[in-house]
Amino acid sequence: MITVLESCRVSPPPDVKAEKSLPLTFFDLMWIPFHPLGRVIFFDCPCSTDRFIQNIVPNLRISLSHALHHFSPLAGNLIKPSNSNSEIDFHIRYAEGDSVSVVFAECTDDFNYFSGFEARAADLLKPLVPQLPTGVTRVMVSGEECFASPLLAIQVTIFPNHGVCFGFTNSHVVADGSSMFSFIRAWASLAKQVMLKESGSNFPIPDYDRSSIKDVDPLGLRALFKSILGGSGMPEQIEQNILDQSAGDTKARVTFVLKQAHIEALKRLVIQKRPALPYVSSFTMACAYIWTCMAKTRAAVVKNSEQEPLNFGIAYDCRARLDPPLPASYFGNCILSSITAEKREILAGEEGLYTAAELIGKSLYAKLNNKEGVLKVAGNSQHEFAGIMRGEWYLGVAGSPKLDYYNTIDFGWGKPRKLEFVSEPFSISRCKDSKVDLELGFVMPKNEVEVFSSIFAQGLANASS
Repeated sequence: MITVLESCRVSPPPDVKAEKSLPLTFFDLMWIPFHPLGRVIFFDCPCSTDRFIQNIVPNLRISLSHALHHFSPLAGNLIKPSNSNSEIDFHIRYAEGDSVSVVFAECTDDFNYFSGFEARAADLLKPLVPQLPTGVTRVMVSGEECFASPLLAIQVTIFPNHGVCFGFTNSHVVADGSSMFSFIRAWASLAKQVMLKESGSNFPIPDYDRSSIKDVDPLGLRALFKSILGGSGMPEQIEQNILDQSAGDTKARVTFVLKQAHIEALKRLVIQKRPALPYVSSFTMACAYIWTCMAKTRAAVVKNSEQEPLNFGIAYDCRARLDPPLPASYFGNCILSSITAEKREILAGEEGLYTAAELIGKSLYAKLNNKEGVLKVAGNSQHEFAGIMRGEWYLGVAGSPKLDYYNTIDFGWGKPRKLEFVSEPFSISRCKDSKVDLELGFVMPKNEVEVFSSIFAQGLANASS
C-alpha cells in the first residue's frame, strides 16, 4: 500500500533567472510521438518514516534544487506550436519559476519483493513512478499561443526500516539515457555531499551547445511533425503516461543475470561458425542470445507462425561519432537505432544464434563505421522501421551497460540495490556485483516466462559444456 506523504514542486535556486531555450535537434524530434520513460532505483536504507520526513526529504529537496541549477531544462517545458502554419518551432524552454513535480510517499509492502529478481506482476512497479502532470498549459511565445508540456516528474518512496525507491518519469524528447544518467548522478552527488557534510561534488557539468547539429534534419522530421501534430488536438495525441500503459494481469516482470563466462562461451561458438565477422562484442553477443531465446520461446508458445518476422532494435550513442564530435557531457538526445529482422523459424533453428550475431554485428559495424557519417546512415534508414510500423513483433533494448548506475549513483546510502526500467519490455544494465556481468530485465506474457527461463538456462549450459 502506498500513501502520499508530501507533494511539492522544486525549482532551481533563485539565482537561476535567465531563460534557457533549446531548439530540438533531429535526435530530439524523433522521440516526439513516444511515451514517457520510467525507471526506478532501489537503495537499502533502514530508516523510519519519521526520519525520512524530518531529515531525508529536506536534504533531497535542497540537493535537487542545486542539481537543477545545472540541469534547468528538466524543470522547463516542451513548447509545441498550436497549428501547422506556426512560425514557432518545437523547442524546450526553461523560464524563471518553472519547476519539477516531486512526490514523497510511503509503501508498506515487501521491499525485498519489489526490488527482487524473481517473476512478479508486470505492473508491480507502476505506483513507484509518477505521472507527468496531465494536460498542457497554454503559453505565449513571441506573441503566439503555444502548448507547454512538462518534461520530468519524480517520486521518492520510503519502505519503512528497509529502503528507499527513486522513481523518474521523463519525456524522451528532453534527454536520452546518457543525459538522464548524468542528471541522476549529479543529484545523488549533491545529496550525498549535504548528508555527509562533505565539500565539493563530482559530476560532469552538462553541455548545451547545439550549434553544430541544430540545423541537421536528414529525415525532414521538423516539417513532418509540425504538419501531423500541429493543431488543437495535438497535445492529446502525444500526452501519454506510464500508468496508462497497464499490462493488466497478462504479463510478468523478471530479471536474469548473464555472466561474462557465459558470454565468452557463446562468443566462441559464434566465432567458430562465423570466423569472418569483423567484431563480436559482449553486448552484441548478449543481444543475439536474447533474440534467439525469444524466437524459441515464441516457437513453443505461438504455434503455426514460423514465417513471422521478428525485429530487434539497438540504440547507439553518436556523440563521439559526429563531425565535429559532441562532448560526452552533451545534454539532450544523441542516439540512433540499428534494427534487424529475421524470420522466426531461422532464429529458432540450429543456426539461429550464429545468424542473429551476424545480423546484429554487421548492422552495428556498418552504421558505426560508415565513411559518410552516422547522419548519412540515419537519412537512409527509414526502411528499418517499416516492419515495426506494420505491427510486426519487435523487441528494443533500453538502458546500456556503459551507464554504471550501481557503482556511480550514491545518495549517501551506498550503491543501489536494484535498477529497473518500468515502461520498457527489455533492458540491459551492468550488474550490481560485477562490472562484466549483465542484468537483463524483461516484461513478457506470463505464459512465456517459464518457457523462456528454461530455454535461457539450457542454452547457456549447452554453450559452456
